Amino acid sequence: MLRIKLLTTFTLCLLSLALTGSFARADWTLDQENSQLSYASIKKGSIGENNHFQKLDGRITDAGEITLLIDLASVETWVDIRNARMKEFFFKTLDFPVATLRGQIDMAKFNDLKVGSQQAFDLSFDFDLHGQSQTIDAELVIMRLSEKTVVVIPGEFIFLDVKQFNLLAGLKKLQELAKLPSISSVVPIVFHLTFTQVP
Repeated sequence: MLRIKLLTTFTLCLLSLALTGSFARADWTLDQENSQLSYASIKKGSIGENNHFQKLDGRITDAGEITLLIDLASVETWVDIRNARMKEFFFKTLDFPVATLRGQIDMAKFNDLKVGSQQAFDLSFDFDLHGQSQTIDAELVIMRLSEKTVVVIPGEFIFLDVKQFNLLAGLKKLQELAKLPSISSVVPIVFHLTFTQVP
């Protein structure tokens, strides 16, 4: 467990340094305290459970590049044994500690946002998870709360199928350990991301 925590911390530090270096002109940074990414799991056909990740990092550069890093070891399911199983058998955080989302925002449109207004953006993201990369098309709504604060939310639910990320074996293992008849491979995701302008 200590090894996993050390590896995750080290990996996130390296990624943060990489972000800082490659995004030297970054205008916006994620406010983790006021941000959340959640997903729902559906078991036994109709029982839904909310889960989220406690550690996120992200940037929006002045060129419009948006990046979100998800610390998979920070998964919170509200049950300790389930948290441990998610890390060991599903995400395999020792080998794959971080998931990464990258996309491109129209910054002319972004910069035209007035305080108190919001705008929809159609984006294609590259999502890297568990050694697999998939393109996700999504509508984002960006709200400008102040000159230096914006909030990003999905315009509609985003659904991921874990089979596309080679996670089906891990899902079956969780189902076996919990003695469940089924766990859906399709996962709805929602998020509320707050970005503040870097001085």
